[in-house]
Amino acid sequence: MTEWDSFLIKLLGISLAGLLIVFLGKYDQKKKMAIWLKLLLQGLIALLVISFGVRIEFLRNSLGGYWYLTYFSIPVTLIWLLVITNSLGQTDELGDLTPSMVFIASLTFLFVSIFQRQGLVLAEILSVALMICSLIILVLKKKGCWKESNFSAYSMFFGFMLAVIAILGVMKSTAALTLLSPLLILGFPIIDTSYSFIAGLREDEYFGFANDSKLRQQLINQGFSGKGANTVMLFTSIYLSLLAVMISIREDIYLFTAMMGIGLIAFYWLKEQVSKNESIMSYDAVSQRIELFGVPIDRINCRQAIERIDEFVRIGIPHQVVTPDTLAIVRAKRDSQYLQITREANLVTPDGAGLLWATTTLDVPLIERITGIDLIHLICHLAVEKKYRLYLLGAKDEIIKKAVESLESRYAGIQIVGYHHGYFQCDVNNHGTGKKSEREIIEDIKGKKPDFLLVGMGVPKQEIWISNHKEELGVPVCIGIGGSFDVISGKIPRAPLWMQKHGMEWIYRLLKEPKRIKRAIALPYFMWLILLGKVELFFRESK
Repeated sequence: MTEWDSFLIKLLGISLAGLLIVFLGKYDQKKKMAIWLKLLLQGLIALLVISFGVRIEFLRNSLGGYWYLTYFSIPVTLIWLLVITNSLGQTDELGDLTPSMVFIASLTFLFVSIFQRQGLVLAEILSVALMICSLIILVLKKKGCWKESNFSAYSMFFGFMLAVIAILGVMKSTAALTLLSPLLILGFPIIDTSYSFIAGLREDEYFGFANDSKLRQQLINQGFSGKGANTVMLFTSIYLSLLAVMISIREDIYLFTAMMGIGLIAFYWLKEQVSKNESIMSYDAVSQRIELFGVPIDRINCRQAIERIDEFVRIGIPHQVVTPDTLAIVRAKRDSQYLQITREANLVTPDGAGLLWATTTLDVPLIERITGIDLIHLICHLAVEKKYRLYLLGAKDEIIKKAVESLESRYAGIQIVGYHHGYFQCDVNNHGTGKKSEREIIEDIKGKKPDFLLVGMGVPKQEIWISNHKEELGVPVCIGIGGSFDVISGKIPRAPLWMQKHGMEWIYRLLKEPKRIKRAIALPYFMWLILLGKVELFFRESK
């Protein structure tokens, strides 16, 4: 018999067996056959394809020799075909995952076969055919032309064909370690089937495991969402397939062991992250407040913010307004005092484009950015309109004076009843020096009874100072505004409008103040935390 004749005979046997498997799958979908009967019919179809020459005849050992199976060839091939055929049935309930896994496995078998350069043409043809079929199904599912229930009739066929490709392709490899390839490529279905079978035995279900993915259920029990569990299974299949390709190119047991270790560590890390009860972000629809790393942020716009502030003034009792930016959120993770102050604040507005990006990434976007500068100007407009009184505290002496002059020049009729620089020492008697002590500043503020106290002493010093003294001061609205006095005074020009609109003002400030580079270093860390939170949110979104 020529090689061509052998090729045609095997192709005929595989085609006939594949057709019978499709009929069996469709019949089982309609009639729900008993497991023992389905296994029996699958076994008969497997024996048919074996009779056409598709069998595992030998295995390569680690010493470079061969283990010829002789009498065990048919039983081993039969078991392999039955296990893989039913392994794909495990993924019946996983939606797009099954055809995706078929595509990944087929593509990997094709790569491994090509890398071995042994002319395994039939295996390569079948791999390409299976890839095309799975892609067509995925496209049809995406367009809504294919119901998920339709795939269950064909999952048995795809499992059977993958088992056949493994026999024709990588199992004939001359590389000893490459024998692991089919086990890696089909690793997840095999593990899932084995685990489900064992779990079924423990639960006295025996063969009732066939369409029940126990590993998927275990992932869900660990805190993963249904979609998250499917994604873990898919990426596990991809990773194992990459390992199969790797060992087909470079037969290195140490590299293989290292990569398996990395994969296990990555999975354990993800499981630990998902299993945590804490959430990176939460949202209260009633109070319209987002909590990011425990820091509450009011989900309001500028108009709503100034309305709330106006209400605080009318109420007359002390209120604290906090305006955290991205770096303040990072600080709150390690500064429990600052975190507690933000949680006790009456209003927390988002001052930072990074906060808008973060909340949008985490699927509960803030309405708009409310910068400290913008808030000051809104307050000044309100103060002129309703004759409210302001006191400014912070920055250097020359800066605060210029800031006062700038505001009085810009807002005719504004009442700035007092101001003082922020470089005073707490509880120190400065009589004779011409400088006021902290106690004298507090008494000055109390005596002038402003409606607003704007404090620019940097985060978190300004928030701590306000929190410690607001009740004694009795000012209706106390706000920490960071370095805004530097901008108002003209010392540092504000970024062009187009940069403000595109959230790039921090870049402009960095160019003007290179010393802020230390603060900017924290931004990549913040972005990493948000992306990590996005991963966690995805994997446990349905909890």
